[in-house]
Amino acid sequence: MIQPTSRNAYELHRESGKASTQRERLLIILKYNGMPMTDSEAGFILRLPSSTVSARRNELIKKGKVKKAKARKCEVTGFTAYTWEAIE
Repeated sequence: MIQPTSRNAYELHRESGKASTQRERLLIILKYNGMPMTDSEAGFILRLPSSTVSARRNELIKKGKVKKAKARKCEVTGFTAYTWEAIE
């Protein structure tokens, strides 16, 4: 269940246009990085928490712009994680 405070925060974030800018920035780095990235790696570059990156990534997946790639060791966390890539 989504808490009302979380829903309100999401709506304010969406209305501000910030989510749209974050999606655009994420898509750019996924397109031009040269290899698929984990959420933590993308977050490190964008200076965003991985939770924000995963939210924007999920929106891009729904729009058909990003897809899951292979799992590998994340260069930021050291843990195995799925990577994500832009769909050309």
